[in-house]
Amino acid sequence: MGTRKVTRLIVLAVIVLAVGWTFYSAFFKDKTTVQVGKPVPDFVAQQVGGGKVQLSQLKGKAVVLNFWGTYCPPCREEMADLNKAAKEFADKNVVILALNVGESEIPVQSFARQYKLDALPLLMDPSRAITRKYQIGEMPSTFFIKADGTLYKHIVGGPMSYQTIHDNMQQIAP
Repeated sequence: MGTRKVTRLIVLAVIVLAVGWTFYSAFFKDKTTVQVGKPVPDFVAQQVGGGKVQLSQLKGKAVVLNFWGTYCPPCREEMADLNKAAKEFADKNVVILALNVGESEIPVQSFARQYKLDALPLLMDPSRAITRKYQIGEMPSTFFIKADGTLYKHIVGGPMSYQTIHDNMQQIAP
C-alpha cells in the first residue's frame, strides 16, 4: 500500500508540473522572436568610450547588428572584415554595431586596440538584457536590418567572410 501511494503522488506531481508548464508557456513566457520581414526590438546600449546608442534613432539607415565576445574565436576572426565593411559603407547609410555580450569595457577596449577596430561602434551588453531580447544562443550572431527597421537576414555562427558581409550590406543599403 505504501509504494502504491508513493507512485500515485509521483504521477500526480508530474501531471501538476506538466499542466503548470503548459499554462506558463501559453500565458506568461515571452514569445517574441526576431523574424525576417518584421521589426526588430529596440534597445539602448552603452558605447565603449562613452555615449549611448538607441537602435530606433538609426531609422533611415540600414544596420548590421553583430553580437560577439572577445572569448569567441569566430567572432575574433570576422572583426577585421566587419571593420573593413564599416569603412566601405560609412557614406552609404549602413551602420555596423558590434554588441559585446557579457563583458566589461576593459577587455573590449584592449581587444579593439589589438585588432585596430577604428570604424566599428562597439556597444556593451554586460547584463545580457539585449542578448536575451534577441534570443541569442550561438555567437557570432548577426542581424542585417533594413532602413525601415525590419529584419532582412539573420546569420548565426561564423566567421562570416568579407564577401558575405559585403553582399548582405549591399542588399540592405537604402
